[in-house]
Amino acid sequence: MTQTTVADYTAEMRACAKAIQLDPPAVVQPTDHTVELNGIPFHYLDWGNPHLPHLVLLHGGSLTAHTWDMSALMLRDRYHVVALDQRGHGDTGWTPDDQISADNSDLMLADTTAFMEHLGYEHVVLCGMSMGGMNAVRYAARHPERLDALVVVDVGPVTMQAGIIEMEQFRQETETMRNFDDFLDRAVKFNPQRRPEHLRYSLLHSLKQVDDGWTWKQDHRRGRPQTEEMAKMTPAQQKAAGEERAAQMWADLDAIKLPTLLMRGAESKILSAEAAGQIVARMADCEYVVVPRAGHSVQGDNPRDFARALDTFVTRRLERAD
Repeated sequence: MTQTTVADYTAEMRACAKAIQLDPPAVVQPTDHTVELNGIPFHYLDWGNPHLPHLVLLHGGSLTAHTWDMSALMLRDRYHVVALDQRGHGDTGWTPDDQISADNSDLMLADTTAFMEHLGYEHVVLCGMSMGGMNAVRYAARHPERLDALVVVDVGPVTMQAGIIEMEQFRQETETMRNFDDFLDRAVKFNPQRRPEHLRYSLLHSLKQVDDGWTWKQDHRRGRPQTEEMAKMTPAQQKAAGEERAAQMWADLDAIKLPTLLMRGAESKILSAEAAGQIVARMADCEYVVVPRAGHSVQGDNPRDFARALDTFVTRRLERAD
């Protein structure tokens, strides 16, 4: 494991926090680390205070570990916060060509398992959003002995397809753009509920410069083999494949007996209130929180209330366990 020296971006953090009227105890930049897992260099952020309860964060698809930054500023005095750039995202490496046809969910489960082994903590609170939430659920179903609690953010076996299509369309339409501010303009139009300063901060960590402009820090091949395979299927076959994936996630949720918090953004276009209710009713020990003024990216849209809800749940459940 290596620690990486990066530029000081605390001024940008401070400007972002001020723009969204966040008042953290301190504005502190996390340390950057790299470790090789499953043949890929993985980048992660460590927010310090390792003597506190460990909180590991897994971001959603097309995002990076920095999606948690504003929330981490509110949580780092109470938790040892660690945020991973998952396979093909942020500053982590991409899936090798000889593995590109493998099931991405299986690869990410192996990554999560390896990362938790690397960290070596006996007790962890694991939190994942969207894609990261699915990865967290898979891990929790198989390794409950390593976790004190699970937090799942805005994802479930049943999702609203219109929201998924809208997000994918935005990603494709902004694959590469000439100027950084072109991305910012499109991001403001796509997510007008966020302040431009906040979007600028997010894009600072989500984009990289290339020969013809700027592009996302992600593997654009991600999921392509599965998508191409789906395109060859009839509508009936696609429906059956979707039902099979949902059944697999339901089986994992059924297996989890850990204290679990399900968070949903009040304005989410991905997880409906009905689908969230089904999860809570079916799981052995699951609480439910709706975060106001938030869409699918709960921790990004409303970091203050996200952090407050997570801390309230974890503090109460850990105290009960003691």
